[in-house]
Amino acid sequence: MDVLAFDIIAAWSHWVWPILQFAIGLCLVVFVHELGHFVAAKWAGIKVERFALGFGPTLVRFQRGETEYALKVMPLGGYLKMLGQDDFNPLTQEQADPRSWQAAPVGKRLVVLSAGVGMNVVFAAVMFVLIYTVGIRFTAPIVGAVEPGYPAAQAKLPTEVAGAMPAGKSAGLAPGDRILAINGRKARRWGQILLAAITSDEGEQFDFRLLRRIDGKDVTFNVTMTPERRDHPTFGTMYVFGIGKPPSTVIEEPAKAGPFQRNDRIVEVGGTPIESFWDIQAPLADAAGQDLEIVVLRNAQRTPVKVKPPQMLNKNPDQKETLTILGMSPRVRVARPPHRSPAADAGMQMGDVILDYAGRGPPSRAELLDLNEEYAGKEAAIRVLRQGQVLDLTITPKTVDGEALIGIIAEPDYDTLVVANVAEGSPAAEAGIPEGASIDKVNEKPVANWSQLFAALRAGAGGKATIAYTHEGKAQTVKIGAIAEAQVDPERYLFDVSELGVLSLVMTDPIRGHPGQALLWSGEDTWMWLVTAYKTLRNLATGRTSHKGLSGPVGITVLGVAIARKSFIDLAYFMAMLSAVVAFFNFLPLPVLDGGHVVLVLIEKVRGRPLPTKTMAAIQIAGLVLIGGIFLFITWNDISRWILQ
Repeated sequence: MDVLAFDIIAAWSHWVWPILQFAIGLCLVVFVHELGHFVAAKWAGIKVERFALGFGPTLVRFQRGETEYALKVMPLGGYLKMLGQDDFNPLTQEQADPRSWQAAPVGKRLVVLSAGVGMNVVFAAVMFVLIYTVGIRFTAPIVGAVEPGYPAAQAKLPTEVAGAMPAGKSAGLAPGDRILAINGRKARRWGQILLAAITSDEGEQFDFRLLRRIDGKDVTFNVTMTPERRDHPTFGTMYVFGIGKPPSTVIEEPAKAGPFQRNDRIVEVGGTPIESFWDIQAPLADAAGQDLEIVVLRNAQRTPVKVKPPQMLNKNPDQKETLTILGMSPRVRVARPPHRSPAADAGMQMGDVILDYAGRGPPSRAELLDLNEEYAGKEAAIRVLRQGQVLDLTITPKTVDGEALIGIIAEPDYDTLVVANVAEGSPAAEAGIPEGASIDKVNEKPVANWSQLFAALRAGAGGKATIAYTHEGKAQTVKIGAIAEAQVDPERYLFDVSELGVLSLVMTDPIRGHPGQALLWSGEDTWMWLVTAYKTLRNLATGRTSHKGLSGPVGITVLGVAIARKSFIDLAYFMAMLSAVVAFFNFLPLPVLDGGHVVLVLIEKVRGRPLPTKTMAAIQIAGLVLIGGIFLFITWNDISRWILQ
C-alpha cells in the first residue's frame, strides 16, 4: 500500500499537477485575449452571442444576459461569436442588425479586433511586473564552456587581459567569465546570449562587457563578436557565439545505479579543492587512465566516492570523430536505446559495439556517417558485440531532411583499445598503425583503454614513444616521432565522469525590485519578446534560421510541462512570454487571424463597402488551409524531433 501511495504521489507531482498547471496557464492566456475582444465589443455596442474557451465537446455552458458562455475540452484556443460575424457567409449591410458586427463603424471594429492582442501584451507586462516584484532566478550569464572554432574562442582580448593570461590562452573567452552587458544592456540571464545570436542580422556585431578573475582580482573588459552559423542535426541552421551554459557543482540527476545522490555537491576531485565547475577539468585530465576519488558534500558531511577513470571527447563539436588521439579513433558504441529508428528495427540495443558495417570492418563515427550515406535506403549487414556475444543483424539507413541516419547516439567504445580509423598524415598513420589494430602497450607500459592511452602518451610528451599493438593475430611494435605537447594537450579534450549524471546549472540570486524597477524590467522583457518574435519570423523568411527549430503545440506543451515541474514562478514567466509571442503572431496580416481581419476591414474602409461575399469566403478558406498547413507542419516538426532523439 505504501508503494502504491508513493507511485500515486510521484505521478501527481511529476505529471498530473504540472500538466494541470500548464493547461490552466494556457487557458488564462486565451481567456485574456478573448476578454479583450469581449470588452471592446461591449464598448462598441456589438451584441456578443457566445464567449467560448477551448475547442471540442462542451464541458460547461450557461447563459448570462444575451451571451452564452462555454468551456470546451481542449484549452488550445477560444473564440468570440458576435452577431452577424460569419467569415464564410457574412450578412450584407441591408440585412445587418443595428447591433451586428457589420453595422458597427470601421473604427470601432478595428478597436475590437486589436483588443485581443492588446490584452495579451498587457497581460504579459502585468505578469512580468508581478514576477519581478516576487523575484525569479534565471540561469546565470556566465560562460560555462567555449567551443573551439566559434567567435567566443577567437574573440580578441584587450592587451591588459591577454598579457595576464598563460601562453596559448591569450585570446577568446574562458569558462567562468561573467557577462555583464550585451550592447550596453545589462545581462540578467544566460538566455539573452542565445537570443542575441539566434535573432541576429547578417554580419551584426555585439559588444560584450565581461568580468574575469585574474590573479585574485576582478577585471572587467570588452570584446566584440559576430555570431557564426552552425548546422545542428536536430535544430537545423542556427547562429551562435559558441558559449555553453554554466554547470554548477551540484548533481541534479544522478546516473542510474551510480554512487552519487541528488543534491551532492562536488568539493574535491583527485585531491584538488573545487569551487566551481570550471575547476574540475584540470584534475580530471590529470586523472586520465586511473581510478579517481571525488569528495562530495552530502547532508553537510564530506563523503568520498570512488569512480572509474574519466572519459574523453574531442572538444571541437564540429569534428565528425568524437575522439581522436594522434590520429587514431575508436569504434562506435550505442549510447542510448534506439527508438523508432532503423537501428531499433534491426534489433540494436544500448551498449552494442559495432564490429563490422557492410563488410568494411569496425567503423569510427565519421566512417559510420559515410556508410549511412552510401547505404541509404538499402539493406546492409551490421555486426555488433553485445555483452560478449557477437550478433549479425541487417539494417537499412533512412534519409531524414537530407541526412542518412540509422537512429543511434554514437559514443566512443572507451573500454577497448581497437583502432577503427587512422587519419591520413597523422602520427599514427606515419608510424604505420593499421585500422583494426588493438593497442597493447605504450613505452612498454600496458594500456587497456583510451583514457590510459592518452595518459601514457601525455606522460611521454616531448620525447619519442613506442606503441605495441596486435593486428590480425600478429604482434607489432612501432616508433612514434617526438610527441609534441600540443598533440596531447588536455585543452583539446573534454573530460567527463559518466557516473556523475546531470549537474544543475548556476543560477542567479533572485532578481526582484521595487514596483518601479519591476515595471522597468517588465517593459524591457515585453518588448524583448515581441522583437524576438519579429526577428525569428524575419530570419525564417530569409532562410537565416531553419524551420527545424520551430515549436508548435506539441513542443510548447512539452516545454511548458517541464518548466511547470521546476517552479510556479518559472511557469508564470513562460506564460507571460507566450502571451507576448501570441500577440505578435496573432496580429500578422493572414486570413483567419486578427491581423487578417484588420486588413479586410481596412480594405472595406478604402472601398467604401465590404468585399463580395464569395471573395470573403474564398479568402477565409485559403487562410484556414494556410494556417492548418502551418499547424500540421510545426506539429510534425515537434514529433519528428522527438522520434529522432
